[in-house]
Amino acid sequence: MSAGSRRPSGLGRAATFWLTAGGLGLLRPAPGTWGSLPPAALVCLMLGVGSPLWATALALVALCLVSTWACIRWGDDGERGFGAKDASSIVIDEVAGGAVAAMPLAFINGAGWIEAVVLSGLSFLLFRVFDIWKPGPIRLMQRWRSGLGVVADDLAAGSLAGVVIMIFTPQALALAASLAAAVG
Repeated sequence: MSAGSRRPSGLGRAATFWLTAGGLGLLRPAPGTWGSLPPAALVCLMLGVGSPLWATALALVALCLVSTWACIRWGDDGERGFGAKDASSIVIDEVAGGAVAAMPLAFINGAGWIEAVVLSGLSFLLFRVFDIWKPGPIRLMQRWRSGLGVVADDLAAGSLAGVVIMIFTPQALALAASLAAAVG
């Protein structure tokens, strides 16, 4: 990922709003980390308040689809406007990938606030690790042209993080139970 310009040139307000995830991509340092927060915050909130499983899953799917659409729709314009391939200010792809990483959490039943914080934090951290590391073919996806090339590697990193979350959910829930016992 290239840094590019922090402010876009010749990019409309709607495109700038969407590509920077409402301005999160303009924050420094680490705009990709700021852009990864909305899905983790959403799933934390929904798990913490005890939202129905279907509502949490639907919210994450909608967030992923809308973010992916925006990235594909305005990705080319964003790269030109920010002056770099997958410019650091373009973070809507992190929102999409983070939503994919959080999807397994939509199927956790009866989580309290401590479990919600631990699980959403795990989702956030794993997504960031895989998004930065880009193991195997994930790095090659970033070379794809247009907005699809901007978002594809993040969707793949999110998928990989989601698989790891599914494997380690029992351990994360045990950690959360230990924390809840220590706090309560």
